Amino acid sequence: MQSTGVAAFRKMTPGMLESQRLAMANDIVKTTKAEVAITLKKAAPAMGIDGTAYHILDILIGLTRADDWKQDRRPLVAISNEKLAEYVRRSTRTVIRALKRLVEAGILAYRDSSTGRRFIYRNDASGEIDRGYGFDFSPARQRIAEIKQIGDAFQARLRAEQEAKRTVNRLSRAIVDACRTGQSDGVDCEVYLQELTALMDTPMMVVERAEKISELYEVVIADLAAAQEGETQTADNSDKTTAMSGDHDIDVTPYNITTPLTPINSKQRQPSYDGYSNTNFASNEAQKIALEKDQSSKFSAKSNGTTQLQSQQETQLDNGLSEHLSAISIGLIDSATAQTQEILGMPFSSWFDLLQSAEQLRLAIGLSEDGWKQAILTLGERMAAAVLVVTVEKTLRDPEGISRPAGYFRACVDRAKDGKLALHKSLYGLALA
Repeated sequence: MQSTGVAAFRKMTPGMLESQRLAMANDIVKTTKAEVAITLKKAAPAMGIDGTAYHILDILIGLTRADDWKQDRRPLVAISNEKLAEYVRRSTRTVIRALKRLVEAGILAYRDSSTGRRFIYRNDASGEIDRGYGFDFSPARQRIAEIKQIGDAFQARLRAEQEAKRTVNRLSRAIVDACRTGQSDGVDCEVYLQELTALMDTPMMVVERAEKISELYEVVIADLAAAQEGETQTADNSDKTTAMSGDHDIDVTPYNITTPLTPINSKQRQPSYDGYSNTNFASNEAQKIALEKDQSSKFSAKSNGTTQLQSQQETQLDNGLSEHLSAISIGLIDSATAQTQEILGMPFSSWFDLLQSAEQLRLAIGLSEDGWKQAILTLGERMAAAVLVVTVEKTLRDPEGISRPAGYFRACVDRAKDGKLALHKSLYGLALA
């Protein structure tokens, strides 16, 4: 292939020059299309890639072939600005600006032809690019380790901010509740409430606000505990003083007869408490048992109705694939997708975790949003996510064996729809490999 070049009409910037330098590097970094796609997905917000630029990045990386990401090849994609504008439903000038952002961010590099056309000619036998012009993903490949660090730092900051928000909400309510309790006990807590209001109104980072509110919470609890302990000690001392004082003692003749006096003919004079109690107890117990049986039957009927409704909903959701999904557990998926979890930087400890990662997994294999939505409609969300993560894991382990992961995924969806996909066997095989 020819060396990377930039058309004369482009006004170069420092960011564009750095991208062109990375595209011409000789020490090619070993990576895969799926790894780069997931890494870019995690780091894109931190790199200023959003909106139209992110949409275009999704399209471009999906158009590259997995084989072109090998160390001896170049990940090129050729598509016109007009076609991209049609895909993202934006003007051509907006597309041009978005492409420039991707280049200056160190993700793409221009590879312009002398005529300005973008095209790729491949060897019919090997499929390798003989000659191509368009956009080069080599800068992203060369910076994969750096971009991973950017993405991990961004994700860590997001998690810290989310935890700080939860801390602020939780402790602010706890401080208000503690102050209300203290005020009801006669403790003046107005200064704490004013300080809390000031912390909530003062502009600051959410992490800093969480730290200050945590400190205030500890002070409030300590002061209220000290005040309550002081009141308890005062009350105890007052009780002891009152008990030891003899000022109000009076002389009383002691009554030493302890033998109970049995009245004459007590059996006639005393009412039959035993008979009365047993009769009423039996009657009350019978009513209680009948009431419990009635409530139990109502609850059972309601529970059965709810269970049947949930069962019908699950059957409709999975479109008849409940038997296939029942053979798949999240634990099996977790043990079979080690490489995918390593790239994502998170385990699949629950179905929620897997479903939350579906967008990154979709981008990793270059699957379109419409293709993913259609898979959910066909298989249900959980089954579709299971097929998706297996496709990503197989692509990472054998990129040469699955040259078109998105097509492989669609084929698996069709097989699952027809009841011919033994996904659990694939998962067992991946877990034991």
